[in-house]
Amino acid sequence: MKRMYWSLALLCFLLCFVVSGYAYTVDEIYTNFKTAYEKSKNFSAEFEEITLYKTRKSIAHGQFTFGKPNLLRKEYVAPKDPQKIIKTIVLDGAYVWSYAQVINQVNKQKLSKSQRRELIPGIGESLEGLSENWNMKLVPDEAANSKGVHQIQLTPKDRLVNRADSNVKEILEIWVKEGEWLPVQFGHVIVYEDGSRRNVIMKLSKIQRDKELPPNVFKFVIPKNAEVIDFTEN
Repeated sequence: MKRMYWSLALLCFLLCFVVSGYAYTVDEIYTNFKTAYEKSKNFSAEFEEITLYKTRKSIAHGQFTFGKPNLLRKEYVAPKDPQKIIKTIVLDGAYVWSYAQVINQVNKQKLSKSQRRELIPGIGESLEGLSENWNMKLVPDEAANSKGVHQIQLTPKDRLVNRADSNVKEILEIWVKEGEWLPVQFGHVIVYEDGSRRNVIMKLSKIQRDKELPPNVFKFVIPKNAEVIDFTEN
């Protein structure tokens, strides 16, 4: 009887372990994500970008296309007209171009050294050395885990915190879906010295992997009569 009791107890524990989403360790999920990511040449998706800061909340929509290692085209659309592009951001491997259609203004900046490496789209951090430079942990979420989605939370290791204000904390979040092991959601949190938080969440949908891309998708063409502010000269 005692042996049966302990067998049933062990079975219940194992079932709870799997249902609660702990079938994978954070290292296993990250390894699966990194392997799948490295096999991908490009992927595109529609996105919903939610920004929370103190009591303010804003929501933006659009679509983006990412090509490895550091190419990106991200287009924001008008709230009431998804066919109308109101802002475009292009990373062409050397520069970051940002164009606001409403004011016909272009900002041009150089890609930083970290941005010239293998980027994680939606976050902007380099995939190279991610596990060495960031502490990783799983965030339990029964609802998400039951759908095969796992959340990895990353915080910079103390030796690598290089912000001028050491009281400012930064958190990255990646939600990865089992199967293809690609990200379905990103999060970027900044916690300021006064305790306020700026939280940006980007939810992805209609994800397409390794599709044929137009040849000039990552080339930015300055629109006619646009004002260009060139920060590369500073």
